[in-house]
Amino acid sequence: MSRTLLMLTLTVLALLCSTAYGDELLIVNGSAETLGRINLETNEVNANIAQLGIWPNEILISGDSAFIINSGPDEISVYDLADSSMVNTISIGPGFTKNPYNMAEITPDTFLVTNWLSGSVTKFTASGEVVGEYPIDGDNPQGILSIGDTSFITTVSFVWNDTSYDNGFVAAWDNIGDSTLFPLKVGDNPNDLSLGPDGNLYVACAGKYGEDYGSIYIVDPSLMQVVDSIIIGGDPTDIDILPNGIGFIAAGGDWFSGGQGFVMTIDINTRAVLHGENDPLVTDAGVMSVMVASDSTVFSFNWADDTITELDSAGNVLRRFLAGDGCQAGAIWRTSDVCEYPRGDANASGGVDIDDVVYLIGYIFDSGPEPVCDKVSGDVNCSGGVDIDDVVYLIGYIFSEGPAPCDY
Repeated sequence: MSRTLLMLTLTVLALLCSTAYGDELLIVNGSAETLGRINLETNEVNANIAQLGIWPNEILISGDSAFIINSGPDEISVYDLADSSMVNTISIGPGFTKNPYNMAEITPDTFLVTNWLSGSVTKFTASGEVVGEYPIDGDNPQGILSIGDTSFITTVSFVWNDTSYDNGFVAAWDNIGDSTLFPLKVGDNPNDLSLGPDGNLYVACAGKYGEDYGSIYIVDPSLMQVVDSIIIGGDPTDIDILPNGIGFIAAGGDWFSGGQGFVMTIDINTRAVLHGENDPLVTDAGVMSVMVASDSTVFSFNWADDTITELDSAGNVLRRFLAGDGCQAGAIWRTSDVCEYPRGDANASGGVDIDDVVYLIGYIFDSGPEPVCDKVSGDVNCSGGVDIDDVVYLIGYIFSEGPAPCDY
């Protein structure tokens, strides 16, 4: 794949990950060890809809299923969102030996989870089959982001004898061949990474907690090269980026209820720190993670105060939810039957243009990502499917004053 095509694919994926606004927010309550649910249209909160395992710490939604990591027993809980019931428990180890930490969907049916303690990754299917466990080049794999046939994984290199951190890396993992392609050195203690709309990876490096400054390393994934770094200070542990290029970083703050939680921000367009260690955005105490909520807002998960706050791109608090005991991570489930994007806007960019044509061609001929809203946005001629006729139709509309894409 050429760098130009890869950059286009990465940019479109970033938009897809960032613009869809969901109807429900699912929450991992780490202290209560429960799953919570918030209706984002009515603001109704149900803090405990299901019991999870020991030390739950991450959630991923695929279709109508929520997959929740339980780090203690080395298990993945599977919750059916449509039926509101726990349907499966996937064991990836004997318990307390692997410490599964984060996961990514690498195909519509296959997932990859990082195992912090055992220095490995485990591939499993939605039905619960464990395909295999594989060692990874680097110690203590933690964050993971999958793009096409490659997953990018952070390894924090924890030093047990003095509880510090050695050199941190980002490993490129071959999802097909199940092997490390290239480990790239970044800053100390790289906790998490996110894809920017510019096609670069942004890696949140927490540093050695008090011994040096936290930083954001910028990696070109097509070349596997560090292209820049931003000293941000504090303890950046989680990062997510809005389509406009404003990156939000969870930075903890006070870890006791009633204190202040900190969120730092950067502008990836200028690579400037907007709110750093000395002037962070202030929210509720114990910010564990952040997550893009819509194309212009972000959720902050505040563990110490059992709350979730929704911030706009400038950092203003729009909504505040009292969630469950120790809410620390979440994921959005779309329940609306109506697509918020018009037909033809296959890449969810907010408009219909030549980028949508390129996107459809990639989907039809190169196994690229499918058009949003279960492919319906790509069916511009209302034939019931997405094929080359839709590409011809869209080109005629854009360049030759042809008929507009049909209505829903």
